[in-house]
Amino acid sequence: MQAEPDPGLQATGDFDAARAGDSGAFVRLVRQHQARVYSLALRLTGRREDAEELAQDTFLGLYRQLRSLESAAHVRHWVCRTVTHRSIDLLRSRARRPQSQSMDLALLEVPIEDASGDPLLHRTLRALLLRLPEIPRAVLVLRFQEDLDPLDIAATLDLSLNTVKSHLRRSLDWLRAQGLEMPR
Repeated sequence: MQAEPDPGLQATGDFDAARAGDSGAFVRLVRQHQARVYSLALRLTGRREDAEELAQDTFLGLYRQLRSLESAAHVRHWVCRTVTHRSIDLLRSRARRPQSQSMDLALLEVPIEDASGDPLLHRTLRALLLRLPEIPRAVLVLRFQEDLDPLDIAATLDLSLNTVKSHLRRSLDWLRAQGLEMPR
């Protein structure tokens, strides 16, 4: 029986090959990160077309920045940071102009992953999440979707650790005040 290749070694090999100009390796690198990047953009913006555009923009940026990145782990951090910042920028620009689409319609675009869970709770949580300002929303998504610890969130968003903790506490308190049971 043949052993499965180590995904960490594969990612490192693809990273090194992509940096050396191997376009096939770059495609594999994109595939390794595309679901995460798209999902993060979709959770932050609430709109599929925005998530698709942000993901494409992020990977074009990755192609341009690849030689300046140090490792496969650095790529993971870079794409998460880049799509988060670009999503926040998009949300801020959207807030400066009148919306042509109701956020209630945008809520329907975010899929429910857990079919065994309560769909009403998922819909309610998504609706409340989209009502939060950009930074607190990003902090919650990075914490609970991406499972980043507060120190990594601080590095990703260029915030102090105390600011991240404050956003987490206030946002969770706000969600609880809306009637949701959130972890303490």
